[in-house]
Amino acid sequence: MADLNKYLSGAKPVKVYEQRERLREADETELREILKDVEAEILNLRTQAIMQNVENPMRLRAIRKMVARIHTELGARERKTAAV
Repeated sequence: MADLNKYLSGAKPVKVYEQRERLREADETELREILKDVEAEILNLRTQAIMQNVENPMRLRAIRKMVARIHTELGARERKTAAV
């Protein structure tokens, strides 16, 4: 299971450019593992939102953006390998 706080802001805020660099450095299997963990976190936060127990509602937004960044990186890698 990937440590999401390594990619999202945890105890210490992580800058957007640091997130992008860390995602670019990760291999494809790690990206897919992170994506699986992030999607599970989204499901958990949505469940908490329904029950109105969300501690940090902005975390859902940050995680959705993380999903988009991962999909963008995976798509770029697929296009790069298809072009070669």
